[in-house]
Amino acid sequence: MDSSSELGWFAQFCTRLFGPALRSVFGPVNGWLETHYLPWAPLCAMGLFLGTMAWVWSLRSEYANVDAPYKGFIYDLRLWTTLCLLPYIFVYLYFTKWR
Repeated sequence: MDSSSELGWFAQFCTRLFGPALRSVFGPVNGWLETHYLPWAPLCAMGLFLGTMAWVWSLRSEYANVDAPYKGFIYDLRLWTTLCLLPYIFVYLYFTKWR
């Protein structure tokens, strides 16, 4: 048996198992989103990424570094949050189709 037929079987199994529950939750959301102008979705997603970064940097360092072993900039969780979000932003921008 080749891997493509195994993957097809697994996808069908997941669709049968999780499909009805997911359709009942995401069906109305998808229906509502289809009525809106498409570029709003990427703009909102980018706003969430950038808003999260801004919110993290608005925190005082005492909140972000409660258990940090040292107080240097390299141990600041705000820096690491920003660095971890950057690849998501780049990948999102790469695959986004602006219409």
